Amino acid sequence: MIPIARGERNVGSLFGSKPSDAHVIWRSGRDDGGKKRFDFEYLELWAAHFGVDYEEWERVDHDRGEDPRKQHVCVFHWAKSGGQEVSLGGETWTMGASERPRTFIEIDEAGMVRLKGWTSETTIDVDELVLDGTTLRLRTADGGQKSLDVEKLASKPDANTT
Repeated sequence: MIPIARGERNVGSLFGSKPSDAHVIWRSGRDDGGKKRFDFEYLELWAAHFGVDYEEWERVDHDRGEDPRKQHVCVFHWAKSGGQEVSLGGETWTMGASERPRTFIEIDEAGMVRLKGWTSETTIDVDELVLDGTTLRLRTADGGQKSLDVEKLASKPDANTT
């Protein structure tokens, strides 16, 4: 767990409080039928602690719904696209290039997670997301469990991957 001082919390209650300081997504109540709860402030603090870019934007993702939703995004690696190289006096610049997220986790306000890795992309309905150092621990709505070390998403696997 990340040692970030945040004040006292009432953890472990049966009435929907945060199960642990490391939770970003959880269900309130005694069973899995409770309402999804979020602590995006903690996600942002976690990202800052590990030097990960944190952004928020609103967009429609047709894999997750038809209405615009606020997205909370941790970008682990950026890629440059487009642009034109210009050389002058022995120096080279790229003009008109833009950066786009290459590897990231994007969480919307309904608890749907879009995960983009180096070779794959998936959308998952998440009931629980716990941050454990640089590891994301997820429990999906269908009961599956996944674990992902984000250090792997931050490092290019080889020089040919953009």
